[in-house]
Amino acid sequence: MRVKMRPRYRGGTRLSTREFVDQPWLCGMLTLQIIEGRKQLGLWEARPGDLAPPLGILWRPEVVACAFDTISFAGTEQIGGRWCYQVWYCETRSRPSALSLELLQAASTMNHEPN
Repeated sequence: MRVKMRPRYRGGTRLSTREFVDQPWLCGMLTLQIIEGRKQLGLWEARPGDLAPPLGILWRPEVVACAFDTISFAGTEQIGGRWCYQVWYCETRSRPSALSLELLQAASTMNHEPN
């Protein structure tokens, strides 16, 4: 799915509203993969496996909010050798409301308990 994304945390610290709004959008393709038995959500400028590094990687991602053309994912990311909590706020560019509702219903049936 093609999205534009802004992270809500920097190095494990929640950004202020001003910091969140003032940061640039990262635009790319979201991909969900299973790597060594763990879910990985990646934001890629190109395709996974290309030489370009990902714009971001969330491990053990969960859908935390979904409405019309926005989705927020929470998970952990590795920053400078340390694991930090992260939330990605994504805009999907005019998702049809029926599809948004379907995604929200699917997210509500998921088991969100940590493994």
